[in-house]
Amino acid sequence: QILIATITHLLPSTEASSYEMDKRLVVSLLLCLLDWIMALPLKTLLQPFHATGAESDKTEKSVLNCIYKVLHGCVYGAQSFSNPRYFPMSLSDLASVDYDPFMHLESLKEPEPLHSPDSERSSKLQPVTEVKTQMQHGLISIAARTVITHLVNHLGHYPMSGGPAMLTSQVCENHDNHYSESTELSPELFESPNIQFFVLNNTTLVSCIQIRSEENMPGGGLSAGLASANSNVRIIVRDLSGKYSWDSAILYGPPPVSGLSEPTSFMLSLSHQEKPEEPPTSNECLEDTTVKDGLSLQFKRFRETVPTWDTIRDEEDVLDELLQYLGVTSPECLQRTGISLNIPAPQPVCISEKQENDVINAILKQHTEEKEFVEKHFNDLNMKAVEQDEPIPQKPQSAFYYCRLLLSILGMNSWDKRRSFHLLKKNEKLLRELRNLDSRQCRETHKIAVFYVAEGQEDKHSILTNTGGSQAYEDFVAGLGWEVNLTNHCGFMGGLQKNKSTGLTTPYFATSTVEVIFHVSTRMPSDSDDSLTKKLRHLGNDEVHIVWSEHTRDYRRGIIPTEFGDVLIVIYPMKNHMFSIQIMKKPEVPFFGPLFDGAIVNGKVLPIMVRATAINASRALKSLIPLYQNFYEERARYLQTIVQHHLEPTTFEDFAAQVFSPAPYHHLPSDAVGSYPEILPSETPTATQVDGADLASPMSPRTSKSRMSMKLRRSSGSANKS
Repeated sequence: QILIATITHLLPSTEASSYEMDKRLVVSLLLCLLDWIMALPLKTLLQPFHATGAESDKTEKSVLNCIYKVLHGCVYGAQSFSNPRYFPMSLSDLASVDYDPFMHLESLKEPEPLHSPDSERSSKLQPVTEVKTQMQHGLISIAARTVITHLVNHLGHYPMSGGPAMLTSQVCENHDNHYSESTELSPELFESPNIQFFVLNNTTLVSCIQIRSEENMPGGGLSAGLASANSNVRIIVRDLSGKYSWDSAILYGPPPVSGLSEPTSFMLSLSHQEKPEEPPTSNECLEDTTVKDGLSLQFKRFRETVPTWDTIRDEEDVLDELLQYLGVTSPECLQRTGISLNIPAPQPVCISEKQENDVINAILKQHTEEKEFVEKHFNDLNMKAVEQDEPIPQKPQSAFYYCRLLLSILGMNSWDKRRSFHLLKKNEKLLRELRNLDSRQCRETHKIAVFYVAEGQEDKHSILTNTGGSQAYEDFVAGLGWEVNLTNHCGFMGGLQKNKSTGLTTPYFATSTVEVIFHVSTRMPSDSDDSLTKKLRHLGNDEVHIVWSEHTRDYRRGIIPTEFGDVLIVIYPMKNHMFSIQIMKKPEVPFFGPLFDGAIVNGKVLPIMVRATAINASRALKSLIPLYQNFYEERARYLQTIVQHHLEPTTFEDFAAQVFSPAPYHHLPSDAVGSYPEILPSETPTATQVDGADLASPMSPRTSKSRMSMKLRRSSGSANKS
């Protein structure tokens, strides 16, 4: 809370100041705030903060909420603090009996200049004029953006499953890409039809790759057994905080259940021969056979029962049956005694019997002709409905189909995103800069040398040939960091090799913001002159040296001859597990801590305190380098350079065309025929079969160019005529 209030108090005056060190002070406070946030438990950060002011008590806000507000102000300017909703907290809110934020300070001296003209190192450096670039003017904004992205990506889940040495993804565009056989980024990627490069908000590089899903895993390993496609979409994002890779799969729903019986199909057939039935008597019992659900059911129907749709057969007339039922159950309704209601009445007097027979014969003849026509053409395909089959799933023939689908769903292909979503120019320079960007560390890195001096050793050779030390020394080295295997270590190497020429293991320490590797003299081989020379080169080039001395005399700086070694932290064992600290530094090196010259430290906290002092000493030495840039400033500069040099301004039509087909492809990869990109060899279209569906034309570049020029000539001719 004190850091938040201090940054809020200093930010307005710092933005207006032209002195770079004022801005560096706020940057240091932001990085210190980041370290505190990552060290505190998340429960503490989410606790509500109650300010002393009356107005602040009305709205309850957490510490993390205030942190993001002050970071927002650092990115967009202190003028955002004028809005009460975006004001984090002030120093007066923290006033209490135990803490006075406005305590008067006395006896303060002006700090010594960092670049002393009389120092030994400054005399070897060429004078460099201060360059006021846009990057330097935005020091606070870049640092605040770095803190925001770091908190979003790593707060509450560091270290990840890859281990503390892995902060960002190691996946590249050529991995799992069946159109690229190279082991690194190569121009072969530009000919792949399944990959496209984008720029988002002029700050983030996005690569979209369509890859084949795992066949032996349910749902391709991504869908947890749900029904999905046989291709996945891989998104590789490079931003200020690092590189991240995500695999996505389209999910259709639960998988189809196996073992279901096929639906039973019923076919109706007409009887070609009908036997005349004698009209049953009024009390006759009729026997019906009805098929329901595949079962044959027999039941008896009497005329005394009401005729329903379930009891009436197809050849029976419903009205005739109903009239017969009324005559049986209600004889008083009969118009003529003894004659059922379904028996036709005699012909009218005005119509002769011959006329009536002619009408009946005409109706029967028409009925007979219609019946014969149906029986004759019943099996004709034109006389019956075509059976409707279930459509076969269509397999997209484009190698970029699912990427295009995902981008469309996310709204990246819309008009609204044209100002913030662009294509990248594909050339070899882009690949070189991407490789260079991926090789940069996303954390602060330090390399520190550790020496062991046994009793009586006062020369370089005897010190460098030590292969081990006392138990107290080994315990101290084990407390500096954990041992990592150099052959498979994926973090900061500090110049050490993976071929075992510089040792098998070494102590390594990492947080989400810093990496430290220790060049321990007793871990490196010294069995030959070449090994000693290589050991001395690694140890001597380090600017901070930790010396564990068990000699009775004080350690002298010139024992290990080197132009570096600007800071020496010498440890002398004492009695009762206490240790004396001697710090030797060159005059131009600014102050650092927490240990100081002459300190006495308990052995329990010795490794932690020495490691923190060595890291701060390395930071102090780096601050002496003219125009030195932190890791995040360097990464932001690389990203800005890539965007400026390789962003391809296109019209909406050209952008849509390149998203639809990133690159024309003429043949399938040899190991992916039939399975990727989801088309069979027989379905591969030829030059005469291309109809502009979803597949790029396989014509040769010269042919396509000539055809395109012909179309252009035709269009220009028609334009002249019009």
